[in-house]
Amino acid sequence: MAGQTVQLKGIILKREASGEQFHRIHILSPDHGNIMGMQRRPKPNTRATMPDLFDEVEVVLEKKNDDGFGFIKELTIHQRRRGLAKSFIALELACEWSNILMNNLPRNFEAQSHYKLLVKALDAWEKRINPEAVFFKCLFLYAHNEGYPVKSDWFEGLTHQERVSIASILNTPIAELQVEPELVRKRIEELKQYIMHHTDILL
Repeated sequence: MAGQTVQLKGIILKREASGEQFHRIHILSPDHGNIMGMQRRPKPNTRATMPDLFDEVEVVLEKKNDDGFGFIKELTIHQRRRGLAKSFIALELACEWSNILMNNLPRNFEAQSHYKLLVKALDAWEKRINPEAVFFKCLFLYAHNEGYPVKSDWFEGLTHQERVSIASILNTPIAELQVEPELVRKRIEELKQYIMHHTDILL
């Protein structure tokens, strides 16, 4: 029996093989949250275009149940992000962020704020400007928006010099930020330690 058919837009977080005939596509949709769809592989010698990681797409999904799983009947690619492949660091951080979203966001749940944050991050990573700072901002804002006291608990517990450094990263536009990548990576690891020990966020 055919399931419910929905049309949605989103960004591809992951694509992986599933058997010999299908790809498993993970999509972040602003209206439906974390979605997983099975897409049949194109037949040999056809010109069908397969979606790639972080493509912005529109899909027709035949849902089999209410847990966000279904089969992709149609897929249209609206935007590709080929610039990400030009920077290993930016691509690596974008993939790490997509895994965090997949591991934490529920299915069939409105995710407008998470979607907007991902779009801004991908735009910045594609320009290859301060990729580490982009990731730090995403992680801090995500934890804050989830209700964890990263500012009152973690941030306020740092030294004055550390707070000044982090405030500069958070408040300065990425294109204007002048900071050593090594320093930002250190701040990322410190924030990750707090998140792993004081929140339910899966990293």
